[in-house]
Amino acid sequence: MLVYPGSAFEKLGYYAVKESVSTYLRSEMGFEELEAMKPVSGIKTIQAELKRLNEMMRLQQEESHIPFAHPWDVRDAAKKSRVKRAILDPESLHKTGLFCSTCRILKKFIMSKSANCPALAELAQYLVPLKELEDEISRVISEHGAVKDNASSELRQIRKSIASRKNDLRSTMDRIIRSMNKDGYLAEFEATIRNGRMVLPVRAEHKRKISGFVQDVSATGQTVYLEPAEALHINNDIRELEQQERREVERILMELTAKVGDQYSFLISNAANIGQFDLLIAKSSFCTRLNAIVPALKEQSVIHLRNARNPVLILKQRKLPKDERETIIPLNLTLEQEEKGIIISGPNAGGKSVSLKTVALLQMMVQSGLAITADEDTILPVFGSLFLDMGDDQSIDNDLSTFSSRLTWMRETLAKADENSLILIDEAGTGTDPEEGVALYQAFLEELYEKNCTMIVTTHHGNLKVFGHNHPAFANASMAFDQTRLTPTYQFVKGVPGSSYAFEISKRLGLDDKLLERARNLIGSSKNRLESLILDMEGQKQDASRLKSEVFQEKVKLEKLMNSYEQRLKTLTTERDKLREKALNEAKTIMDSANARIEEAIRKIVESKGDKKKIREIRSEIEQAKEQTEQDLKETATKRKSKNLSKKTDPPVVGDTVALDDARSAGELLEINGKQAVVLVNGLRIKTNYNRLVKTNKEPQKKEPTFKMEHFTEADSTPRIKPNLDLRGLRGEEAVNELTYYIDRAVQTRLSKVEIIHGKGDGVLKKRVHEILSGRKDVRSFELAPWEQGGPGCTIAELQ
Repeated sequence: MLVYPGSAFEKLGYYAVKESVSTYLRSEMGFEELEAMKPVSGIKTIQAELKRLNEMMRLQQEESHIPFAHPWDVRDAAKKSRVKRAILDPESLHKTGLFCSTCRILKKFIMSKSANCPALAELAQYLVPLKELEDEISRVISEHGAVKDNASSELRQIRKSIASRKNDLRSTMDRIIRSMNKDGYLAEFEATIRNGRMVLPVRAEHKRKISGFVQDVSATGQTVYLEPAEALHINNDIRELEQQERREVERILMELTAKVGDQYSFLISNAANIGQFDLLIAKSSFCTRLNAIVPALKEQSVIHLRNARNPVLILKQRKLPKDERETIIPLNLTLEQEEKGIIISGPNAGGKSVSLKTVALLQMMVQSGLAITADEDTILPVFGSLFLDMGDDQSIDNDLSTFSSRLTWMRETLAKADENSLILIDEAGTGTDPEEGVALYQAFLEELYEKNCTMIVTTHHGNLKVFGHNHPAFANASMAFDQTRLTPTYQFVKGVPGSSYAFEISKRLGLDDKLLERARNLIGSSKNRLESLILDMEGQKQDASRLKSEVFQEKVKLEKLMNSYEQRLKTLTTERDKLREKALNEAKTIMDSANARIEEAIRKIVESKGDKKKIREIRSEIEQAKEQTEQDLKETATKRKSKNLSKKTDPPVVGDTVALDDARSAGELLEINGKQAVVLVNGLRIKTNYNRLVKTNKEPQKKEPTFKMEHFTEADSTPRIKPNLDLRGLRGEEAVNELTYYIDRAVQTRLSKVEIIHGKGDGVLKKRVHEILSGRKDVRSFELAPWEQGGPGCTIAELQ
């Protein structure tokens, strides 16, 4: 993506965003990737990068830890290892082993999430596990970066011999010291090392009384460091063994370095991929911190910004104490496909330039593979170039005045802009005679329209407002202004041009009325009428907005009430159907019983062969059964009628005395929220389903609660927090507040262990974290995490 001029990156805050992202990086490769990051214009490339970012953001939210422990820069070591008979130092080899381990573990972790993170899995495919090299380095080099004794059998034997001869030397020196101490020959009573050999500090006047060799003399000349003759051969043996050890270590390191060189191409490739992952994790952490989203992309020049906020303003506000932070007014800006430009006008310091910067910066961010600070229904196009005219680019070196610099910018823009260009102009028409400047910029905008460019322009000039009104492809817009308080509201309003409010603001600030009246006369009646018309339009629009807000609130209340009644109707219909079904089942049971008795009577008549006495007995039984059936039906109807009467009772409303359908206590109905209700019972606020409440005449107990408590049903979820807190990128008091709030929450939710990620850096943040943890009684203990969990960059705390 072409961005002109180059100073646009600084003016729009793009470098400030990159600097903030850099605080989350952990490798030199990641810093190089960030340095090379810039907006691109290929929509498929942008979509692929945004997909990886979206998956990483989701993965970081779902997982407490992503294995990325040791992204060391091993490229220099890999290059040196290719030289024949080269020897890498143990520390470089140790870091190479840790790097290989990080690549292998990260790839395994990402591939295990491939079902939900296919784009990340595709990137992880390029990581090559070097398990054999990793194991060989681990076998030879210790975790402290030293060659292990068992790196070879020869080295183990040599070091064993050195230890044995050093013990012999120590015993010999101790014996000599005890003997010389009696004669007062020694200046000190301990042996020391000079020129790599163990010697005794002897007073200078006694040096000829002891057989041995002088290795050194003190600065004062009063002490001679003498190697006793008895220790000479032992020291010689040790020196010889140490030389053997040095040669064996060099041989081992040379062989291991050669094995590193054999994997040179894979190490370089892995380093590049680790840099990509490092930047991706950093971008994800940055975007998550800002609650950013990945917008939808369109190939057409359609801009739908929903509640967009300038990330640079957010970052600045977060550096301030909470009581000094100001509310950032979101930007809602729409540019449809048939529209090619917006002319924004309004008062000074009303937010025009900030709106312009917000559109440009968010566009550059999304084309750099970054999420943006806006709502999820935001839609942005992909531009091939961005041209910005903002601020003063005058130059003494190039003999350019302010206006000359703007003319140079216009010339370059006309030469390079096309249908895929976004043109951003701040304060169009300034820098020269107003009439000539406005005419020049209007002609410039018309030329850009012929090129099918997308334009966003801010201005104070009325002629450009008229141009925006008359041209079918342009739209006027303004930054709203509270005419009552004479203060800007920083809200973007499309469709209405804005007044500069120069006279109104001047009057509010106490400028003389006579001077203002003279100024109005000087600008002419037509200008006054235009400004008055704009003021009236803005006033009417503000009144309409207030009315719309009131109507919307009433609509919400009405919908809430309708939903409540619909739910009650649904409940009553369900209960009616259940009662009808139950009644039919009871009737069927009675009829089945009657039929069974009739069939039994017929059977008996047949068996009696027409015996009249028997028939009379059977008839009597049938009459009794008939009376019993009628009685059962009568009782069933009575019960149903009683239930129907009880159901016809009016549903309880706020203020009624109610009881739960399975409780004895009565209470006062305080609130109804859809399906939920709050009842005051014995001084306690109980939250329950509205359908469980029944009106009652029983008086509720009026005991006043000493405290308020809401009872939540099983449907309510318990708040949960993540088992880790990432403080990287925070500074000073902000980090302290975040940590304190997080520990409080963790204790409340009874977490037993938490991870505090503070990064390595210069150790200031880690020290502050440890100070806070050590001062809390609810923290049982804390320690740095193991290497595979972050090492010095992470602290694990156990809670009470």
